[in-house]
Amino acid sequence: MAFSSRCKEMREGADNAQCGTAAPRRLVKSKPSAAPAVVKSWKLPQGVGLDLHRNGDGKTFPHTEVLAHVVGRLPSGCVFESSQGKGQAAMQLLLGRNAIVPGMELGLKQLSLGSVADIFIPAHLGYGKTGVPRIVPPDSDLIFQVSLVEVDGLKSEEELTEPACQEEADEQDEASGSFILHQSWWLSRVVRPKPSGFYLNFCRYLADPKSCKLIATAREVPRRAFADLKQSDVMRAAGPFIVTGMQNGWKAKNDWDLNWFKKHLGDKRQLVKWLGPVFTQQECLWESPVWEASVSEYVNYVHSLETADPDCEEQNAEHCPRLYLNGWPAFAQIPWLRNYVSPSPEALALGGASSVGGCLEDLNALIIAESEALRESLLEGLTAKGGYRAPDKAEQRQRLETEDWELTKLFLSPKGSITRLHFDNGGAHAWLSQVRGRKMFVCFAPSDTSNLHPFTGDEGLANGTWLDPLDPEVLQRWPEAANAKPYVAVVEEGETIVAPQGWWHYAVSLDTSVTIMRNFYSSGNQQELIKRKDGGLAAAIGMHVLKKQAKLKNQPDAVINQIATKTVEKLRNTFIENRATNTGNASVAVSQPSSGSGYESSPAPAAS
Repeated sequence: MAFSSRCKEMREGADNAQCGTAAPRRLVKSKPSAAPAVVKSWKLPQGVGLDLHRNGDGKTFPHTEVLAHVVGRLPSGCVFESSQGKGQAAMQLLLGRNAIVPGMELGLKQLSLGSVADIFIPAHLGYGKTGVPRIVPPDSDLIFQVSLVEVDGLKSEEELTEPACQEEADEQDEASGSFILHQSWWLSRVVRPKPSGFYLNFCRYLADPKSCKLIATAREVPRRAFADLKQSDVMRAAGPFIVTGMQNGWKAKNDWDLNWFKKHLGDKRQLVKWLGPVFTQQECLWESPVWEASVSEYVNYVHSLETADPDCEEQNAEHCPRLYLNGWPAFAQIPWLRNYVSPSPEALALGGASSVGGCLEDLNALIIAESEALRESLLEGLTAKGGYRAPDKAEQRQRLETEDWELTKLFLSPKGSITRLHFDNGGAHAWLSQVRGRKMFVCFAPSDTSNLHPFTGDEGLANGTWLDPLDPEVLQRWPEAANAKPYVAVVEEGETIVAPQGWWHYAVSLDTSVTIMRNFYSSGNQQELIKRKDGGLAAAIGMHVLKKQAKLKNQPDAVINQIATKTVEKLRNTFIENRATNTGNASVAVSQPSSGSGYESSPAPAAS
């Protein structure tokens, strides 16, 4: 559906509402669920408190080392650390070496193998007066939930699960006529800010699409058919465009919805955000908090919102927060998911993640493989004879595939979840494909940057702004925006929007959504990724190889770095010049299918 048609539909809905033909409004109130049961609670003389949710074996207490899954929280409940939420293995916590905060060590020594507990740490035994800039405030107490899976080398024989919480069903309050939304403990334990202005503006826009002056005269983002694009270099595009048919052949197109993820990945724990993206250089974590939940818990929450407040009414904003599970590197962490987003197993084996958007030139896998080959060439050439040991090819292939897939992310969201206006880090292009639901995008050209009141983002780029395209007073608050030219699109289910390097984009879910996003590089912007790869390689070669050579060991670091940089640059240029004949050889590490490739490392579900 064209954006103009969608706007007409939304305006007609607003007009009907004014005429009294809309559905009656529903007032929603929320009620927090009870906290999980505590087996035992006590406090140490030093001020550290413990709530034990699950007994350990009662005999294996730590002396030197603990492996534990950890969730770190501020007193507000906001999550600043989560091993499982980041898809990581249990953390190694070393005792007696000043490797962890003192309060954590005191608490761990009270727990035995298999324990699940909350450790409450006073500020002076945590991060103290300094805190952690923008993550933990100065003089802040801490809460760490720990699950001890291994103590001093002895592993727990039981699988440690989250403390069980009693779930209550949502209900209609007959007396007041309100709908009572029971919020699970994972959701209610975090103190929420007031509803964001971004979400309130979306509610107002839905109620009256005519209210937004900035996008009233916006240009439509054009559509292009998948079959008409042949390895297109996105750098040559005049602007963003929508691709129809890119999901043809994807299993995800037919199989994936939120219930599919609940069934097959329900126990996976993820970080859930207040707004996306988090502007880490401009705002503090406690201002834009983060939650942690299992996929199953999150899906239940989204379904509750669908029932309680399907129309995103402003009056319900406080009780119906629109939390966003975004940026999940699921394809890197769970290799069998890759089979759901590729047109065929053959394409997946030959092209890796680059095969997913097959109509677009995507050099990620090639550059990653060339970088690995370059690293090996340098190490072999600069290491003393017989000192270089080549990596295991199967392990190398799996590592490179994972690195490629880390640039493809999964987004799950309820209606009303917002990605604030920004352009992507790393000089990358991006495509976002709507597997389920629709999203509205508002885009601006790189040349409009000065009109968008930008601020400095994570990488020193002016790629973030507080400007909200849906704000009815945007031109009063951000006067330079009157000079900007917005492009707007409703990306329908099954469609994919492509944002070239440097293009600003804002997005809001118009329905419950499943979205796949990929950052990628083409011929036109490949140097952005190459610079990143080569900079790290030059620093490592200089420090760990050249500095150890007799002729260079007394040279200043700047000289060694200059030699390493020039050496890497010369070799890289050789790779690029020889691509026409050597592409197959350079990419062999990620292109040849193998039983050790990593695709079989986790079983795929037998059926959907």
